[in-house]
Amino acid sequence: MGSTPQQLKDKAITDFEAGKKAFHDAKAKAQTHIDAITAEIGKLRADLKTQTADAKSKASARIDELTKDLDAARKEKQDQIEARLKALHTEMASTEAELKHATAERKVAVEAKAKAVREQYESTRKALSASLEADLTELKARINAASDAAAGKKEAAKSSLQSKIADLHTRHEAAQKKLHALKEANTTAFDELHRGVRTAVAEVRSAVHHAHKDISAAS
Repeated sequence: MGSTPQQLKDKAITDFEAGKKAFHDAKAKAQTHIDAITAEIGKLRADLKTQTADAKSKASARIDELTKDLDAARKEKQDQIEARLKALHTEMASTEAELKHATAERKVAVEAKAKAVREQYESTRKALSASLEADLTELKARINAASDAAAGKKEAAKSSLQSKIADLHTRHEAAQKKLHALKEANTTAFDELHRGVRTAVAEVRSAVHHAHKDISAAS
């Protein structure tokens, strides 16, 4: 005896939910690591304002170390999300094609799965946008830290450093605009735009890193 429409529907949902849970578990684990690093960086940055020169040097070195870990953790999480989006996009296309040729008995199960996949795709899209938003928030904090550090340099170096800081703000604003467009994009455009946003964020990160090095080397 063949499976009933309800049994087919239940199996489709069960299989999909298993994949969904595995993805969420991996994402949650990555986020826990990110949160721990972010909290430590935040505390160190706050403490910098009241520390001696020697303590500031040690704290700054630790912040540099932690930011590398943070960037690696964020990249790993975003890679996981992108992989999930790719899988969901493929599954959406597959279920839509299957739906066109499904028998009346099978149609109930396929429709249920298609709905679940679309909902998960939208949720995962938001997760990627939120992660990129968090990246830009962190980079804004690094730009502000660079600005504070530049302000403490001698007048002869300030003009050049201020120009670098202005460039960082311009790059950050451009990346923020791209992220806004990404949030408003439809499914087709999202697949193209999110790569552009990740590239823009990476360019801001690189520029901030070089600016910090230049500020450290300035008199």
